[in-house]
Amino acid sequence: MKQTRHLLVAGAIALMAGVFSACGGGSGAGSAEAEAASLPIDGILGEYPKAVAEYEAAEAAASAKYDELKKTNPEKASQFWSDYLNQGNTTKFKKETIPAIEKALEGKEIPTEVAEGLPLRLDKSLTLDNSRHARTSGKFTVGATKDTKYSNFVPVAFDTEGKAIAFGDGIRVKDFIAGEGKEFTVDYFISIKKHDAAGWAKLAKIVIMDKTNETFKQAEEQIKAAKEAAEQ
Repeated sequence: MKQTRHLLVAGAIALMAGVFSACGGGSGAGSAEAEAASLPIDGILGEYPKAVAEYEAAEAAASAKYDELKKTNPEKASQFWSDYLNQGNTTKFKKETIPAIEKALEGKEIPTEVAEGLPLRLDKSLTLDNSRHARTSGKFTVGATKDTKYSNFVPVAFDTEGKAIAFGDGIRVKDFIAGEGKEFTVDYFISIKKHDAAGWAKLAKIVIMDKTNETFKQAEEQIKAAKEAAEQ
């Protein structure tokens, strides 16, 4: 079964790469293709980051080709775009590639830590289900009170180089009141974008942090810078 899933994902990735090559595009598109092709698939999230990068590169290349043709031959541009849409790449990616990836990732654990100073104890690391939700639970420890601003506690993903990749929603308290012994849950939906695929490919851990602290602000700046660089 795992081999079948692997072949399905690999086939979809190859399809995206083929579409990309056929579409052509400028040096920016070629650079995106090369970067996507170089992403590792042996990390915690397996083929997911590379599959997203390949798909995004193909979409960008098709769009660039359409814009290029439109300048000189609108009719040919229209036909090109119609042909591209008829290939159903987006539908295949969403209906075949992503579901196969989700099944392959089910049960995967992501090493999870609590930043120093936070009154939290985790039951275990975040674990992925079959819909890309990484979940865990825990309890507040000594130091937590009903006034603890747990809404400021958010999970932040880091790569193997210590760079922040993205952050998720805050923790949830079951009865909306913090305090020692109270239970909480963490639900981190893993959604990879073109600007953070390279980071997710090297995912190392997720750390629950206080977003009012300087460490989090630095992580936020890293995430923002990576997104801006990808959009240039």
